[in-house]
Amino acid sequence: MNNVISRSLHLRDNQLPMLQSQHLFALTKEVRIQHEGEEYRLRLTRNNRLILTK
Repeated sequence: MNNVISRSLHLRDNQLPMLQSQHLFALTKEVRIQHEGEEYRLRLTRNNRLILTK
């Protein structure tokens, strides 16, 4: 597993995995996500909101 993801992933009993947004956006305001052969972009806006686009 990628070091950034493994350090950011916190597993607790009976809970879903949690990724901290400050880890995802540490270097940039946008990240790409690959899902079933499609590329999505998760962007952090000026108003500190998240936008997911295909």
